[in-house]
Amino acid sequence: MRIEAHGIAVELPSGWSGRIFRLAGGGATLHAGTFAPALDDSSFGDRSTGAIPIGGSFLALVEYLPGAGLEPGTGLFASRRMPRPLDPASFSTRKLAHARPAQSATQHFFTASGRPFSLYVVIAATRSGAARRAQLDALNRVLRSVRIAPIRA
Repeated sequence: MRIEAHGIAVELPSGWSGRIFRLAGGGATLHAGTFAPALDDSSFGDRSTGAIPIGGSFLALVEYLPGAGLEPGTGLFASRRMPRPLDPASFSTRKLAHARPAQSATQHFFTASGRPFSLYVVIAATRSGAARRAQLDALNRVLRSVRIAPIRA
């Protein structure tokens, strides 16, 4: 299923759900997961990440608005690429916005098409290494499909 809005497009595999939206005063946000993310949620999916089933995955691609010292392509947003593929070693319980049992996360800041973003990915662990590889493979397929267009003035 392809979803597209606010200059972001993504292909979601069967069994995934997602949406692209803007919160008041913010940039575009993509939420996607192997379950239905909460419709009334914060940018980084606080409610959604609280509902991830074991073996499930969630990602938030959050755009920041330039200004007040934030300049695309500099500082925290100096990287010019979204991490594709994800590094399995980058996941940690310390990167979770809210510590939850059996979850780990990774976060990466970057600029794409002149737009500053944060990618936040949460996985709910399984005991099987094969299941975790399958989670990461699915996440990487989704991330490879993400397209970000420049904002037109």
